[in-house]
Amino acid sequence: MTTDPGAVPPDAVPLADPEKGIDEMAALTMTPAQLGRRFCRRCNSFKPARAHHCSICKRCVVKMDHHCPWVNNCVGIGNHKFFLLFIFYTFLSCLYSASLLFWRSWFCGVLPRRGRGPCLETTTDFVYLVGLGVEAMLFGLFTSCMMIDQYETVSTNLTQIDRLKGEVHTNLPDINEVFGGNGVRGGCRPDWLAPIPVQFPASIRDEIMGFCRPCIKTMNCDSPVTPKKNTSDDIELSNLMSKHGEGDVEIGDFV
Repeated sequence: MTTDPGAVPPDAVPLADPEKGIDEMAALTMTPAQLGRRFCRRCNSFKPARAHHCSICKRCVVKMDHHCPWVNNCVGIGNHKFFLLFIFYTFLSCLYSASLLFWRSWFCGVLPRRGRGPCLETTTDFVYLVGLGVEAMLFGLFTSCMMIDQYETVSTNLTQIDRLKGEVHTNLPDINEVFGGNGVRGGCRPDWLAPIPVQFPASIRDEIMGFCRPCIKTMNCDSPVTPKKNTSDDIELSNLMSKHGEGDVEIGDFV
């Protein structure tokens, strides 16, 4: 609930793109409109390629899968692992409760009762058992369906929003963006089941996130460079974009 889902910070700047002649200094000093990159007019800041704006949280989230009312937070690259662990362990607890209820029913209704006391001490115990059974069945079915739906996200590194929009992204080889780290082709790792933060190799972290903080290798990171603020032309461009709907808009379509 309190974990950062991967919100784009206000000082995020586009990545350098040597193929388009955009070096690190240009990415720091030029605005997203000048670079031909996406711009979120709600946040009034740069929007990475795989970020989406959440109207509930009122912020852009990298690899946003959906907004979950159960945790009152967006599910993105920063907490997708925690969300999957939440529904997985909830499913296990429902399965454990169902197994205890089955054993209780077998113990009381099938096995011989010779030499044993009553199965229920009070009549209200039956109400509690029925309530536990209904809860285990409902939440067990719900979380199992969620895990089946999320399997494709883990295996393909494509979120629900990516699939709905039909977007195709080039994934880094041998990298799992949900659980972090590398070695995805080697199968599951034990740390996938531990509630520890997702970590990516430092050499590719910016590439996965789609942005970098205003600090480059040739400068002291303790003294970051402040990106250039939006000019009047950028504000005019943002106003023009607002006339074309509330969805994501590519800056290159209007430049």
